[in-house]
Parts: sequence; C-alpha cells; structure tokens
Amino acid sequence: MIMDREELIRKYHKESLSTEETMEFSKLIKTDEDFKAKFEDYANFNKAFKANEAEHLKNFLRDLDSKEVKQLWYKKPVFYYAAAAVLVIALCVPLFTKTSTNKLYNNFYEAYPNVEQPIVRGSNKNVSYDAFLNYENANYNKSAKLFKSLLESSENPNYRFYYAMALLNDSKYNKALEELTILENKTFDYHDETLWYSALILIKQEKFELAKSKLLQLEKTNSEFKSKERQLLLDKL
Repeated sequence: MIMDREELIRKYHKESLSTEETMEFSKLIKTDEDFKAKFEDYANFNKAFKANEAEHLKNFLRDLDSKEVKQLWYKKPVFYYAAAAVLVIALCVPLFTKTSTNKLYNNFYEAYPNVEQPIVRGSNKNVSYDAFLNYENANYNKSAKLFKSLLESSENPNYRFYYAMALLNDSKYNKALEELTILENKTFDYHDETLWYSALILIKQEKFELAKSKLLQLEKTNSEFKSKERQLLLDKL
C-alpha cells in the first residue's frame, strides 16, 4: 500500500518511518522531482520555524535579565514604607493580579505554527487544505469552522488540536480549553503542546494551581518542548 506522500514526508521528519516506508521514501526522493520539491519545501519550513523559536527564546531571556535590577527600591529598612506598602497592596490587589496575569500570559504565549500540513506547491486542495491555509493566514474564525467540519467526519486528534489553536488565537479561551481537555489523555503528535497551551489558558483565567499541575505533567514527559520557558513559568507560579 502506497502511503500519502505528505504523510511520508512528515514521518521522515519525525524519524518514525518503518523499513518499508524508508525504502519507498528513498526511491521517491531519487526518482520523483515533484516529491523532492515538496520535501525541500517542508525541510526549509521546519528549519525556519526552529530558527525563529530559538531567536524568540533568546530575546525573551535577554528581556527577562534586563528586568532583574528593579528590586533595589524594596531594600530600604524604613518601617513606614512597609506600612504604606501594606495599605497600597490591600487596595490594589485585584487590579494588580489581573494586570500581572495578562502580562504573564502575553510574555509566554505565541501562536502555534502550522507544522501539520504546510501549504506547499502541488498540495491537494480539500477541506483540510483550506483549514490549514486559513490558519496560516490568521483567518482563525474561518479556520475553526473548517476544522469543526472535519471533526464531524474524522476523530483525528491533530485536527482537534488545531481547532483548539484556532479558537485560542481567536480569543475563545473557554472553548479552546474544552477542546484541549478532550486531548489530554490521548497519545498523539501534539500532546506536549496540549498541556502547555492548557496551562497558559488557566493562567489567564487565574487558576494558578491547575496551571501548575499541567506544567508538572509536562515536566514528567521529559519533553524538550518549551523546556526553558516552562521552568521559568513554574518559578513564577
């Protein structure tokens, strides 16, 4: 049985090809120019995505380091400063908490890219193609409707994950969390990402203990996904 060529390319990059699939891949890369072009497009996309993630993390850590000097004011040993601080905190905690929560969420959140079905030349145009095309173009509302349509005929967890991401990028946090919760106990390609984005939504909702439990679940997987960021986030919760 001949595997779908895009699936063959995805499995190659995930290092999950069987012996038979490896033989088929080797044959196609040598004899089929269209397949080779698709493979190179996908490889370039993955390379660009990884480089962008590394740059984003480097900039984030640099910005974090630059903020460490702001603690000096609190070291003055004057009693009335402490008394005044208690009063100010008592009056401002609700506003401060909400502002801090949103800032924390925004510091760590970034839209997850389409690495499931990159839009490359020669791809078959169908509902799946349109869903991912709209996702890549940030048409999240339309993308969510298309993914929902796909899920009516296929319980593909990868579709559900991107449905959740489309909802999240469209600021539909409760609905996105509902979809991610469905996926938490499934073994599939984006399980680690599911826990990470669930934690971020819970932080935005100020459910810090639940968010922490998601991050600790992610820690137990020994995944490299967002390993530095999740440790920084755990330190803040």
